[in-house]
Amino acid sequence: MNTINDPSGIALRTPFPHSSLTELCQLCRALGDWFVSNWTSTAQPRSHTYKHHLSWNTLSESAFKGCSFCYQLALEGEERYMGGTIAYKIQHGKPTAFTAEMDGESAKITVRCDKLEWCVLDVYTMPDDPMLQDWIPISSQQDNTFHHALVSTSTVGRKWFKECTTVHAECRIRNRFVPTRLIDVGLLEGSETLKLLDTKQSGISNDMELKYATLSHCWGQTEHITTKTDTLKKHKTGIAFSELNRTFKDAVLVTRALGLRYVWIDSLCIVQDSASDWQRESFLMGSVYNGGAINIAADGAEDGDQGFLSKRAPSYFPYTLPGKESYGMICMKASKRKRLLEYHGNLRRRAWVLQEYALSTCSIRYNMNGIVWECRSGCFYDSEVLFEENQYRREMRALKSLPLQLRHVAATSPASEISEVMALWRKLINEYSRKELTFEMDVLPALTGLASLVRAAIGDQYLAGIWRRDLPAALQWVPVTQDWRSTTYLAPTWSWAACKKSCPIMYPLSSAAQFRVKVLDAAVTLVGSNPFGPVSDGFVKLEGLAQRGAFKRLVPHLPALHIVFQHNERQVTQSLGHMKYESDIVKLPPVWCLQLCVQRDDSHLYGILILEEDRKENVFRRLAYESVWMTDSDWDGAQREVMIIK
Repeated sequence: MNTINDPSGIALRTPFPHSSLTELCQLCRALGDWFVSNWTSTAQPRSHTYKHHLSWNTLSESAFKGCSFCYQLALEGEERYMGGTIAYKIQHGKPTAFTAEMDGESAKITVRCDKLEWCVLDVYTMPDDPMLQDWIPISSQQDNTFHHALVSTSTVGRKWFKECTTVHAECRIRNRFVPTRLIDVGLLEGSETLKLLDTKQSGISNDMELKYATLSHCWGQTEHITTKTDTLKKHKTGIAFSELNRTFKDAVLVTRALGLRYVWIDSLCIVQDSASDWQRESFLMGSVYNGGAINIAADGAEDGDQGFLSKRAPSYFPYTLPGKESYGMICMKASKRKRLLEYHGNLRRRAWVLQEYALSTCSIRYNMNGIVWECRSGCFYDSEVLFEENQYRREMRALKSLPLQLRHVAATSPASEISEVMALWRKLINEYSRKELTFEMDVLPALTGLASLVRAAIGDQYLAGIWRRDLPAALQWVPVTQDWRSTTYLAPTWSWAACKKSCPIMYPLSSAAQFRVKVLDAAVTLVGSNPFGPVSDGFVKLEGLAQRGAFKRLVPHLPALHIVFQHNERQVTQSLGHMKYESDIVKLPPVWCLQLCVQRDDSHLYGILILEEDRKENVFRRLAYESVWMTDSDWDGAQREVMIIK
């Protein structure tokens, strides 16, 4: 959720798209001239103050309109003083001011809010800047972000890579796998020709240790080069570097900078117009990422044309030297910090990327914060600052360690650990359901890699996103939004995968439930050969106490529905909140409540509300999972029913 569009709040948990970070507001645009003018006015000035935005409202509004520097200040303020004094004062109209100070050759700007320090910015120029030709003793740095990112990859990136593969015990455990196709980037750094390598035709097998990188990226809406049936042969002969989009070019440069020769890119290594090739390769995708030496994550690129090597937020300020015609740019950036704000870029919102992240042993991410290294042992920024440990980081590290946990489970099969895997799978689905999919039909294929890894470890039956041994607990999901039904058949109604794309679902945090339903049978019908892919049908057969009810609209003109259950002389009305149902209430089929469980922590009774579809065959469709407004005494005399939910 991007919350900065509400200037009354202070949470900025998701950065803006980079396309909006291209302008400076009027106040920020004047910073360069203010700094240089005051710096040259008297010999070695000690302090000058510049009044910036006078409230959080105006600062956040400026950031939302696209001012990159205001946005960076907002992030700095949030990171240091979330909910604290700074946040309180800027929300209540206290002014923010910049104070320029100098210590030898070190120029700094301190940002304060009502005398409290907000953040400190280093100020420097480019090596060829005209300011250096004057008497001003200010340091210079080469800060070409494209060049810097490649240099950092060749130095710091290689260092991380070597340490990860040789020192980190958890990261040294890797699976050998050779993808069907790879992009050969060549041995020469400046080579302009690449080629699509067919590994089988080249005699390369899984027994050989072949190091390759993988790319995680956003396709976006732009057109880019892909491998199709009619270009497959041509791409094996050669692919001109100039044919690649900016993101693919950057991926090739990073692959070479890391000392690798091969990179796997989905749109080039999978034949895009071949259904059979796509099914086969999507099934192998988990092995591709799990077997890769490193994953390159283009966090900052919204599409293929943007690239990711130059994606640091701009922080350059134009100026004109007083009394002269010469002009230049000064740069401001935050001083080295003890911790960094976690960045959730466009890439992390993609559903496919969740398994790419989890299955890759190590990832090198390029975003507006710089270069970030993530592996099973930790997370590091290219200035070698350790990220702050928080709940999100712990959960992500647990997700990245899932392959190791599954490897252990496969070897020992302890019941307690299998139970932990099932609980982790439900947490994973909570996170996955919030991700974005371009095509709804990908809801199951995008989890194929993780699902295949879990099945290899526990040997269980996979049922449209749910594991057979996790029934009936896996039926407890609840959609967060009212309008959750997809108009396209994606999965049986009892599976969370039946929800339309990007519809968040929640499994209960507590698993301490006493289940009162018996699972008799369950199965799905697959569309293709992928056992974890799309399905065309499915059912789960349950036996348990059930009661029949009737829909009722207590307030005639409001959409909220209720269900009335008649028990002896007593009526029990079950609220459905504001759940929407498109059909006229008169046309709705009979509704049943099937007892599912009692939660041990709150003693609440929970059940599945199901719609009668074919009473003769006992076929039903799921409507909701609800806390049931009936006590045990209300179930006296209820019959155990065998119900098939489809």
